[in-house]
Amino acid sequence: MSQAVGYTLPEHLRARRSAKRHEFAVQIVCVAVAVACVIGASLFVSPINDIRKECQLVIDPDSTKGLPPDIALLGKLGTFRALAIDWASIRAQRLKEEGKTYEAHQLHLTVCRLAPRFAQVWKHAAWNMAYNISVMKYSPEERWQWVENGIKLLRDEGLQYNPRSVSLYQELSFIYWHKIGDIMDDEHRNYKRALAVQMERVLGPPPVAINDQEYFDWFRKIVDAPRDLQKILDTDGKVADLVGQLRALDLDANEDLLDFVARHLRPELDTEDLLREKQQTDPLMAKRLEVLTKPENADPVDRLLAAVQSKILREQHKLDLDLMLEMMVEQYGPLDWRNAFSHTLYWSALGDQVSRGYANKDLADAMNTARMVFFALQSMVMKGKIVLWPDFDDPFASYIDLTADVRLIPYLFETYLRLGKEHYGNDPTFIEGTPGPKYTRGLISNMHTWIELLYLEGGEENLAQAENYFAWLREKNLHPDGSTQERYLQTLDDFVMGDILIQLDTSKAANGLIRSLMRRGLKELGLGQTAKGLRSFELARKSYQYWMRGTDTDLTDRRKLEPFPIIVRDVIEQFMKEPEIAALFKARLWRKLPLTQRQMTYDRLRPYFAELCEAKDPPWNVDVALEIPPGMEEARKREISTRGVRGQEQAEQGDRFNE
Repeated sequence: MSQAVGYTLPEHLRARRSAKRHEFAVQIVCVAVAVACVIGASLFVSPINDIRKECQLVIDPDSTKGLPPDIALLGKLGTFRALAIDWASIRAQRLKEEGKTYEAHQLHLTVCRLAPRFAQVWKHAAWNMAYNISVMKYSPEERWQWVENGIKLLRDEGLQYNPRSVSLYQELSFIYWHKIGDIMDDEHRNYKRALAVQMERVLGPPPVAINDQEYFDWFRKIVDAPRDLQKILDTDGKVADLVGQLRALDLDANEDLLDFVARHLRPELDTEDLLREKQQTDPLMAKRLEVLTKPENADPVDRLLAAVQSKILREQHKLDLDLMLEMMVEQYGPLDWRNAFSHTLYWSALGDQVSRGYANKDLADAMNTARMVFFALQSMVMKGKIVLWPDFDDPFASYIDLTADVRLIPYLFETYLRLGKEHYGNDPTFIEGTPGPKYTRGLISNMHTWIELLYLEGGEENLAQAENYFAWLREKNLHPDGSTQERYLQTLDDFVMGDILIQLDTSKAANGLIRSLMRRGLKELGLGQTAKGLRSFELARKSYQYWMRGTDTDLTDRRKLEPFPIIVRDVIEQFMKEPEIAALFKARLWRKLPLTQRQMTYDRLRPYFAELCEAKDPPWNVDVALEIPPGMEEARKREISTRGVRGQEQAEQGDRFNE
């Protein structure tokens, strides 16, 4: 009989078996936890992708719809893109140094397409075109082409792939402000002409508005126009009929229509005379004019033009019409979109707006973008009003002049207060009613200029505004001990004239200031602003009298200026002979001049006007353009009788000027 043998596992084997069972349980738990983590992580994929799009860490498909095939293909190079970028950048720099600008341009575009989400490559390429390549060219046409290439690269492509990159907005606004608006480039006036003519071709000349609201209403027609041109043709029978008539005359509803209207339907042109002339010389143009000027077509023409203008501004210039109107009505006033500073303001304000709360941005560029708002507005206060006589065939032959626009001063003042409170309202040193600790110094410095501009502009409303700003300075710009500064304890007249007369420290400076005020007066007279023109001449007289005080005791003529009427005569002659000033403007100015001034300058200007009128096609009648003033025979005798007798000449001509 057998007996079962009992066996007990050794302790170490039991421990190993137990460990294996425990290890398996841990693996099961870990796998379960890993699965749970994967499932949990998958729930966060969508929110994380949204954050990545928000921070522009990946390409947002919504911003790259219709991506060009070359960019889509280059994006698949993977890690080889870095090598391609390095090679293309180095090669582009060498080509630029060799003068092969077009090849360099293409390589810069390639670099941008290799790294479309890297804002710095767009910024560098645009800077290279607008600054480095442009100055290598010799003609204004070529230089403007490269400046515009830089603008289009940022505006049309760079911002499409980096819509919240404040660096690109800062660069774009800076090109408008510094390259076009400022005076640092030798060809800056040609850039101003090209941009102004380009925008006037789309918008036409600004309306003669009595107040800001009329100007806003004029632009609102474009904003409110339907954004789908085809929809208008489908729903508006009168507009559709008008478009059909124009197409039959080989004029489509596009930029060609805007160009035709900008050229031939201008306020200063007599449409009836032009129509009669073209019926003999250009029947096709005459038929187009007839269609566009029919009384029954007035409303359809307005609606059609507004829709076409809307389309061009949105699609070609990439402008947000609603934002443009909002900026004018609610923040910055009646902006002239022919002015480079208006575009500076638009792109800097837009960049500051869309980049708020965006973490992935250059803080220095963000600060400079916000400051460009102030720079643009202040620049428009000094040079915001444009006088343009466009030459659409040769924009660089256009006459352009930029003068101060005091209408924007209240908007700039409110912008200082609004942004100051927005940026520094939580600062312990912030004082209500001021722009805050960082902006106050700049505001005070600018306000001195505003007061002077408003005073020189004249008019009851402007003078009242100048008094208000002067009172603000008296109350807010105190000494450190809280007392009022002495320079504010005087009348507004004394304050402004004191600032002006400080400039009269040398005969050269005095002569320059006096002549500058006279030129300002001539421009205002030519624009029909008679009261302002006469005020500028009166300020010139006051400055002249201030400088000439005490010179009667001088033993020599070293400090003395020419008699005041003689200076007036010379300034008028120089102004009339400047080639940049439009001939039509000169003819209008001639009719606005006081009789004495016309008598003094007629004989000097007659030969010049004869050549000027002869050069016109068809030639002008010089006796109409430069009408002989009455009393010329007596005026010539007075000139002869006083010639060579300085004291008598000064008194007698001065009396004639006062008349």
